[in-house]
Amino acid sequence: MSGIPSVMKAAQQTGYGDVRNILTLRDDAPVPRELSSTQVLVRVHAASINPIDWKLLDGSLSLVARLSFPHIPGKDVAGVVVDVGSGVKRFRVGDKVYGNFGMSDGSFAEYARADESLLAIKPQNLSMEEAAAVPLTCETSYEALFTKLSPPVGAGSKILICGGSTAAGLYAIQLAKAVGAQVSTTCSKRNFGLLEKLGYPTSETNSDADQLHLIDYNEKDFGKELKGQDYDVVYDCVGGPEQWTSAQEILKRNGQFITIVGDHMKSAITFKAAVSTVSNLINRKFWSVFGSAHHSYILHSLSQRYENLDELRTKYLENGKVKPIIDTVFDWRKDGVESLYALYEKSKSGKAQGKLVLKIADEE
Repeated sequence: MSGIPSVMKAAQQTGYGDVRNILTLRDDAPVPRELSSTQVLVRVHAASINPIDWKLLDGSLSLVARLSFPHIPGKDVAGVVVDVGSGVKRFRVGDKVYGNFGMSDGSFAEYARADESLLAIKPQNLSMEEAAAVPLTCETSYEALFTKLSPPVGAGSKILICGGSTAAGLYAIQLAKAVGAQVSTTCSKRNFGLLEKLGYPTSETNSDADQLHLIDYNEKDFGKELKGQDYDVVYDCVGGPEQWTSAQEILKRNGQFITIVGDHMKSAITFKAAVSTVSNLINRKFWSVFGSAHHSYILHSLSQRYENLDELRTKYLENGKVKPIIDTVFDWRKDGVESLYALYEKSKSGKAQGKLVLKIADEE
């Protein structure tokens, strides 16, 4: 392990609360040099933030995810393998990798340790910053569209994506279009330009199946706009009970509604919110079976399989069918701890137009 330092620069969370009160940038955090047989050590080049990161920081998820402090946050990562455990089969020192650390966290640091099952070979055509913008949100949409639905989204499928300008929504649009689906999506008018950057012809009417149909949710209820049009799937990246209510107006018999948010899109996970979520889920599952329309209701959470990241690389990313959209790259080497504060605050604001990335090291 020559050349690997004993200490590193890393973000450290000291408790739950506001980012400016409990997040620091340390220069003396210990490098996690001890590896189990299936772990690898990664020299991190870039990481990206997701809503779950600031929810873990402010304590919104403390009922279900307790952290020990000090804690290094960060899930999405891209970097280079610098050491491997004795039983690692898929990587060797020097491999460029990307992935999502799941609840282990640790990517907001110069070095990070992870089980090899959480990582995959990085797409050759993407920079480290672009690769770090992929894993959690793109894999979530990949699973939602292609593994959790039966039948999955495919050629000729009609899909409505709630929140097309969210990170998960941007990837969902591209994945669905890549397999030949007809896609409609909701977002605010201010984000129409963002969706146009994806490169598809767009329209505010639903007259051409080859166009990306844009619906301004501030002006129109998609349930009324598309009522009776027999959509196969509604994929909800926004949350709130109104998405399910409107979806029932547009789904065909046996159509599928899948959400990655559920009803409680902004609130912390309290006991009351958890009971409400379970109650609503049971109610909707009941009516999906016994109701006349048989609309399936699926609450989706990521399963994490490196095979998904491999398939995304070979079938969608390296051939350009799917591309990451980045809003801002923050660099703590230039701006210090302020780059971390800005990263979290912009993510929490909901105003980002694409992924927010933290650059940690230059590409080699």
